[in-house]
Amino acid sequence: MDLESIWNQGIFNTGIAVGHVITFVGAMIATIVAGKVLQFAFRSWLSRLAKRSATQLDDILLRTFERPIYWIVFVAGIDLSLETLHLPARALEIIGNATTVAVTMLVAWSAGNLVSALRVAYLDPWVAKTDGRADDHIVPIIERAVKVAIWIFAILLVIANLGYDVMSLVTGLGIGGLAVAMAAQDTVKNVFGSVTILADRPFQVGDTVKLAGYTGTVEEVGLRTCRLRTLDGTVVTVPNATLVGGVVENVTGRTAARFLGTFGLVYSTTADDLKAAMTAIRGILEAHPKVRKDFAVRFANFGASTLDVQVVYWVVPPGDYLDVVADVNLAIKERFDAEGWEFAFPTMTIFRQDADAAANPASARMN
Repeated sequence: MDLESIWNQGIFNTGIAVGHVITFVGAMIATIVAGKVLQFAFRSWLSRLAKRSATQLDDILLRTFERPIYWIVFVAGIDLSLETLHLPARALEIIGNATTVAVTMLVAWSAGNLVSALRVAYLDPWVAKTDGRADDHIVPIIERAVKVAIWIFAILLVIANLGYDVMSLVTGLGIGGLAVAMAAQDTVKNVFGSVTILADRPFQVGDTVKLAGYTGTVEEVGLRTCRLRTLDGTVVTVPNATLVGGVVENVTGRTAARFLGTFGLVYSTTADDLKAAMTAIRGILEAHPKVRKDFAVRFANFGASTLDVQVVYWVVPPGDYLDVVADVNLAIKERFDAEGWEFAFPTMTIFRQDADAAANPASARMN
């Protein structure tokens, strides 16, 4: 059997000849080699050229497209290689459509990565230099909107390349537009809620807020939701519509944090000792550099088992609240221990009646 016969010999009655398989394998090897060569060119030759330029745009383009370009060449090479097998027309059509979808998705994914890289390189440094933090909200939203637009365009392009009439499809979607609008009411409310947040600015990224029953630091304000990290480290996602319709307390906006507490002394404390204790507490507050001078210390109440001394003071800055309260409490405890003033704790006094008196109450009263 000569070489030509071997080349044209079919394989298991599939209609695919030995020569077709050899050509396919060679085409695949050529595809892999071409992808690697192109990737090497990106990493070495083009990278050296990019480093010589003053702008960083070419560096961003190389980093963004270095890996996707290999896969685009690889997918396109598979499509071209499969054509050498002389497959049925329907199979080739399916392979071509799959290649179109894969290449389009790769390009869309690369374009999205490019948008993120451009934001990091150009917008983030600009945002860091601005005084206000409104742009901290706007830039991520713009980035997401651009990415969504890229993917919508990519999907429409795929639909068009698959042979469907995009305009007819869009018109058909208009028929069910009312149903979609009804189903998307919450989403629309949340989007308008994000616009309201950006316009009114009740809080900004990095602020500590109380909203929807949660207290935490604002990490992100998106088109639909706002993300908080609570004090225990949990990430809570709150719909923007809830924020617009509810009460938002911006803790970061406070200039001072208030302490309101009560110290109970035992009932055996004399009036002079009570006055001296309150004077001592005032002196401790007056001496602390982070306690505002409009504090108040007063004898507030005769409690069930305590003489209640109410203490109100403000901590500046509010971020040092816990440390300042700890300092003041420790200083009060040390002073009370030194003076012998006793803090009270819940007590109960029980009066015992002897057995004879309990048995004859009239006789007990006479005696």
